[in-house]
Amino acid sequence: MPVPAAMANNPSSLPLHRIRFYDHTPSPITAISFAPLPLPPPRNPSSSKGKSKDPQPVDQREEFGVLILARENGEVEIWEYVKSDEGNNMCGNWVLEKTLPPTLTHPTISSIALVIRDPLNFHRKSYAVPKIEDLRLFTAGSDSTDLTERCLSSGKILQTYDIPSPPLWSLSVSPTHDLLCLATSSASLHFLTIPQPTIFDSSPALAPPPSHLLRCDTLPSRTRTVSIAWGIPKLERVSDAHSAQDENDDDQWEWRDNYLITGNSDSSFRRWELPPPLNPNKPGLNRVILKSRAVVEKVAKPGRGGKKISQGSSNQKGTIVWGVGVLPDHNFVTSDSLGNVTFWDGATMAQKQNFRAHKADGMCLTIGPGGRSVFTSGPDQRVCQFINVPSTSGSGSQWVLTSSKRVHSHDVRALAIFPPYIPMSSNHPLAQPTLNPSYAPVLASGGWDMSLSLTSAGTPDLLSERLKNALSKPRGAVRAIFEESFSRKMGYLSGGRMNNRISFAKSARLVLGRKDRGVGIWKILDDEEGWEKVLEMELKLRTNLISSSISSDGKWLAVSDLYETKLFHLSSQGNTIRPTRIKSFLNTLSSSPLLEHLSIGLRGSGSSSILFTPDSQRLVLGSITTGQLIVIELQEDFDEDVNVIKCFAREDKIVDGRVVKGKPNGHTNGDVNMSDESDEDDESDDEVPSNKEEKSAWVSCLAVSEDGQWLAASDLDGRTGVWNLDTLQLHATLPTLPHSPISLSFPPSSPLLLLALPSNTLQFYHLEHRRLLPPSMQLYDLQNSLASLHTPLHGISFSSSREGKTVKTIIWGMDYLVTIKLDLDSITKIKGRRTSESPSLIPSIDTSPIGLVNGNGGSLSKAMRKKRAREAKEQRDNLDSPSSDQIDNLSNHGKEEEGCKIVRDRFKNILGVGWVQEEMVIVERPLGDYAGELPGGFWTGGFGRS
Repeated sequence: MPVPAAMANNPSSLPLHRIRFYDHTPSPITAISFAPLPLPPPRNPSSSKGKSKDPQPVDQREEFGVLILARENGEVEIWEYVKSDEGNNMCGNWVLEKTLPPTLTHPTISSIALVIRDPLNFHRKSYAVPKIEDLRLFTAGSDSTDLTERCLSSGKILQTYDIPSPPLWSLSVSPTHDLLCLATSSASLHFLTIPQPTIFDSSPALAPPPSHLLRCDTLPSRTRTVSIAWGIPKLERVSDAHSAQDENDDDQWEWRDNYLITGNSDSSFRRWELPPPLNPNKPGLNRVILKSRAVVEKVAKPGRGGKKISQGSSNQKGTIVWGVGVLPDHNFVTSDSLGNVTFWDGATMAQKQNFRAHKADGMCLTIGPGGRSVFTSGPDQRVCQFINVPSTSGSGSQWVLTSSKRVHSHDVRALAIFPPYIPMSSNHPLAQPTLNPSYAPVLASGGWDMSLSLTSAGTPDLLSERLKNALSKPRGAVRAIFEESFSRKMGYLSGGRMNNRISFAKSARLVLGRKDRGVGIWKILDDEEGWEKVLEMELKLRTNLISSSISSDGKWLAVSDLYETKLFHLSSQGNTIRPTRIKSFLNTLSSSPLLEHLSIGLRGSGSSSILFTPDSQRLVLGSITTGQLIVIELQEDFDEDVNVIKCFAREDKIVDGRVVKGKPNGHTNGDVNMSDESDEDDESDDEVPSNKEEKSAWVSCLAVSEDGQWLAASDLDGRTGVWNLDTLQLHATLPTLPHSPISLSFPPSSPLLLLALPSNTLQFYHLEHRRLLPPSMQLYDLQNSLASLHTPLHGISFSSSREGKTVKTIIWGMDYLVTIKLDLDSITKIKGRRTSESPSLIPSIDTSPIGLVNGNGGSLSKAMRKKRAREAKEQRDNLDSPSSDQIDNLSNHGKEEEGCKIVRDRFKNILGVGWVQEEMVIVERPLGDYAGELPGGFWTGGFGRS
C-alpha cells in the first residue's frame, strides 16, 4: 500500500508517495559464470624454456571479465566491471550492461556454458580476459528438449541442438573449449564437438562428437549424473606423418582432455577415462571407460517406531553428489546432499578429509584461482571457504575450513569466482602467472532471494594483505579477506541500462509497471485518497518485454519485445482505461521511405529504448537491429496513421575505444591528432552508409528536454549525441566518456545535459557551447558522497520548476536516495574556467553539420584545435581536485546552498523515482512483500552464527 502523501510544515518540502502496489515478482537465479580463461598456448615445454613464438598478450591482471547471470524465467543478464575514475583511490563495481529476454519457445534456463570462440588464436589478442565478442553462450532449461546458443549481442537464438533423452541434468565445457559434455536421463554421457569459427561463420553449429567419443560405458538405470568436472588436460605431441620431424617444433603440440569425474545420485562419484583420438597405427579402445567409483556417506530412511536401519539395507536413501571438482594435484573435492564437503585422493579414490560444513545440501561448489581455495553453498544460505595450507607434520598440505558466512536470505543456487580456475597443475612449466593478481578474487553468488551478491574472496594469508579489494569504498572495510569483506548485493528488478521497469505519466497521475509479458497501470488519486488499478494487460509476444513507456498525458502507451514495437492509444472509461492497439503501426514503419534502409519487414521493429516527448506529441524509438533513432509524430485523432518524420543515423564510429567520425579513413591511432581533423571537415557524411553496421550497439539511454527541443541518446558502445527536434538535425556528438552513461537527463530551464556514469560520477554538457564542463565545488562534493555508496546509481530526476538558482534533484539507487538542490548557475558560470572540453575525457570529433565553430562562425583552425587539446591536457589533473582559485570563487555558493542528504536505510529495492504533477513518487519492491510467495527456505535457530 502506498504511504499517503503529506505536506510538511516546511514550505520547501514535497508531498511523497511511497508505492508498493507494483506486483511483479522477480525470478530466481539459476546459473552464474564469469568469462573463462583459456589454457596457455600449446608448445614443447622442454624447448626455449617454455617461450612461445606467438605474441604474448598485454599483462592486464587488473582486468575483470564479464559476468553472465541466468534466471529461471529465461532471462540472461550481462554484468560488466566498471572502474572508478582515474586518480581516485576507490575501486569500481559491476553494472548491469543489458538483459537478454527469453523467447517463447525456450522460456526457462537451468544450466549455462560459456565457451571461448577461438581458444587457439585468443592469445594473439592484445588483452588477457575474453570480452563479449569472444564468448559463445549455450543454455538449457530443466524442461527443455533443446540445447540453444544465444547471441550475447542481439539476444536472439543462433542455433538449437536436440538433447538426447531429455531433460538435461548437467552441462559442462572442456578446458580446451572444443567439447561439451551433457548428462541427461540416458544411462550414458553424451559429448558434442564445438567447431572452430571461420571467416564465414563466427558461430558454427554444434557437431557430433569425434568417433572415439561416440560410445560410453553405461550407468545403472535409475542413476542420474547431476554434476560434471573435467580433469587436468595433457600436453601431447601431434603424431602426423606429414608434419615436420623436429621434436622442438612448437606447432606439433596440443592440449588433450583425458578424463573427467561426475557426481551421481546413487551416493557415489565416478571417474571416466577419455580415449585418445583414433590412430590406425595404434588400434585401441574407442569408448569412454568408467575407470573407478567412490562411495560417499549414506543416510538411512527411518524405520517403523524409530528403528535404525543397518548399513547395506535396501531401505537406505541415496546421497546426491551435487558438486565435484578436480584440484591441481589431481585430487578431487565433492559436496553432497548431507552437507558434507569431502576431499579425495585422485589415485586411490580414498577419502582424505571430510567436513560437515552445511546443515543442508551442499548444492554448489566452485574452485578458486590456482586451486588454492574451494567455496561451497546451498539451502542453509551459508558460503563456506576452504583453504589449502601446509600440513602441521611438515609434509604435504591439508585443507582447512576457514570461514562460513551467511550471504543470502534464501537458498543459494549458483557460485562463480573471478579469476576463474584453470584446471592445470601449478608446477607445470607452462602454467600461466595468474597466482599474483593485483586484485583479490571476487565471488559471485545467487539463488532464490533473486539478488546477485559479490564478495571479495581473499585467503587469510600474507598475500591477501597486499591485494586490492575490487569492491572497497573509502568509508568501509578495505581488506579483501573473505571472512571480513562486505558482501555487496545488487538489485533484482532495477538498475543498469535499459532496465527501467517503471514509467510515469506526470500530467495524468499514472504509473506504468512493466512485467515479463504484460504491463499494469495504476492511478494515484488526489487528496491522499490512495490509488487504484486501471489497467492490466497481457500481450502476445515472441520474447519478454524489454522496454516500455507511457506519455505524460496518459493517452499513449508503447511497448517492445526483441522483435516488434507495439503502440496503443489509451482512453478513460470510468475507473478503468481501455487500450486500443494501432494495428497499422508496423506497416507504417516498414513502408516509410525514411526507414527503407532499416529493412524492418525482415529485421523487425524491436526497440531497446522508448520515450515520449513531454508534450505527448512525439515518440522516439531506439532500433535494436541498427541502433538508429526513429522519431514519430502522433496524431490527436488516434484513428489516423502516425507519421515517421525523421531517422537519425549513428554514423559516428568507435575506434580504439573512442568516438570518431564515420569515415573510411578515420583515426585508428592511439592519440587523436586535432590538427588532422580539418581534412575531414569538407567531406560528405554520406560516404559511410549507416546500414553497413550489421551488429549495432543497443540504444541504452534516451532523454528529452522539458521544452521538447533537445533529444539526447547514448548506446552501449559509449556514443552519446544530442539532436535538435525543432530542426531535426544532429546538434553535437559528445567526446568519448570513460564509461557508457547509465542515465541522461535535462535540468529544467537550463542549457545543460546531465550524464550519470556507472562509476557514480556526474558530468554536465553545455548544449550551446558544445563542451563538457568541469565540476563545480558543489558537484565535486556531491560526487565524493556518491563515491562512498556501495551500489551504482540508477537514475536522476529533477523537479519541473527552479527555485531561483537551484533545482531540486533526486538521485537514487537500489537502496538509497540522495536529495540535493543543485546550483545550476555555479555549474555553468565558473570564474577563471578555461573554455575547453572536460580534461578527463578523450577529445572526439564532432560529427554535427555545424561542427565546432569559432566566433566568426567558420570552422576551427588547426592552431585552435591544438590549443584546445593542449588546454585539455593541462587541466587533466584538475578534474578530481579543483584549483584553489576555483574553491575560493565557489565558496560563497557552497555556504548558501544546503548539502546533499543521503537516505540509506529507509527505502529498500527502489524500482523507480518520478513525479506526478508536483508530487514525488518512489516505487519499491522489498523482499518482504513477496517472501510469502517463495518456496519454504531452510531456517535454523543458529541464525547469524558461523
